Amino acid sequence: MPERQLSNKILEKLPTMVAFIDEKRRYRYANKAYCQFFNLKKADMLERFVADVLDDEFYARVKVRHDKVFKSGKVNSFSETVTFRDGRKCFLDVRYIPELDENNKTVGLYAIIEDVTEYYASVDLMRTIHDIIHKRGRRIDPASIDELLKFGVDYLDVDIGTASSIIDGVYTIEWVQTAKLDLEAGTQLPLDTTYCSVVLAENELVHTNEADKDERFKDHKSFQTYGLQSYIGTPIVINDVVWGVLGFAKKTTRLEAFSELEIEMVRMMGTAVETVIAEQAVRSDLMRQRDDMALIAYTDSLTGLKNRSAGMEMLEQGLATHYKDSCCVVAVIDFDHFKSINDTYGHDVGDQVLIAGANAMNDSLRGSDTVIRVGGEEFMIILPYTDKDNASAVLERVREAVEKTVVTLDSGDVINPTVSIGATTSETNDDVSSIYRRADQALYKAKHASRNCIVWSK
Repeated sequence: MPERQLSNKILEKLPTMVAFIDEKRRYRYANKAYCQFFNLKKADMLERFVADVLDDEFYARVKVRHDKVFKSGKVNSFSETVTFRDGRKCFLDVRYIPELDENNKTVGLYAIIEDVTEYYASVDLMRTIHDIIHKRGRRIDPASIDELLKFGVDYLDVDIGTASSIIDGVYTIEWVQTAKLDLEAGTQLPLDTTYCSVVLAENELVHTNEADKDERFKDHKSFQTYGLQSYIGTPIVINDVVWGVLGFAKKTTRLEAFSELEIEMVRMMGTAVETVIAEQAVRSDLMRQRDDMALIAYTDSLTGLKNRSAGMEMLEQGLATHYKDSCCVVAVIDFDHFKSINDTYGHDVGDQVLIAGANAMNDSLRGSDTVIRVGGEEFMIILPYTDKDNASAVLERVREAVEKTVVTLDSGDVINPTVSIGATTSETNDDVSSIYRRADQALYKAKHASRNCIVWSK
């Protein structure tokens, strides 16, 4: 799959909004999340001017940012509040990344936007009762749960705050903030001795300021075990499944019962914790999918080696870093008389030969070297940080390893493949095309000489 198609497939799955805007301020690309945010179909957005999509007031603010990026050619990050005509307000984290041409001129920019409305809505509510710890523009992360718990413990004047998971009946304290109780993250407790079990039974936010008089708690193992008088807790629900409980508790009775504002604050904290956990799960899943797809995109399905796309990218990186202190050697390799193997025995046998030969080559290399299947029976080896003498020894080892390879067929026939190798060392002004062309020309000479040999470019 071409790299651009792969990138677009990944971008289409991201919850993050991504768009590309050219120098005329027209949309050239917008992913699904971006189009959905503006309630437009992709076909209705592409090729349109940004000014035609945004309202005048919003575009006036955005244009200043665009101008700055096009003029400076530098990344610009900021937070933006968008109020729609229906009164709906959204909080956005925006990052503009310039696209530069070969002359270092900005020819467009990537707009990467995260809708953090839910996060900021919870923060705004909590800010009305206290100066919440969270800062605008900060990405949600697991550390924020610790900060939420600390704020909750201080504001509610309680002894402990926990975010605990209940998985397969096992109660585990995942995050905890306390100065008065001897508990730490990772602690596991019998579920039926926890106040959280009452929350699970009610399946909603629960609070009490006099547990010894509360019918739900006074005879419950939780109160009998810990004797906490004040408690407030709310379920943490991820994808419609109860993941755990967010709870705050105090050994003694609070001076006043939990107020409506405090109850709403805990409920909103629960929502914020849900958002953090769910977002981390989504990000982890997307990263795993991205890594899996990248691995597939850069791996040859037959031999398991890196494919041409990966190889050319590695070669480009090698030329950029290796020739400064020592040269980079490139060898292009072709199996001898491979067409006759396919014609005589069929392509399945040909594939067996390629796999066996590829394994032999790979096993003969140093840890720093890489063999790539370019296509068909053609391979390439990149030998970084080396010189011609050392590379010659490695390539001779490769040639001999393939020559010693034996592929025995069901018919009893035996195939001993050989390879011809063209090699060259990097030069100061080399690019991928020039160094590969020299190695390929050397291979041509090897194929028209005795074959099963190594020829170096002049």
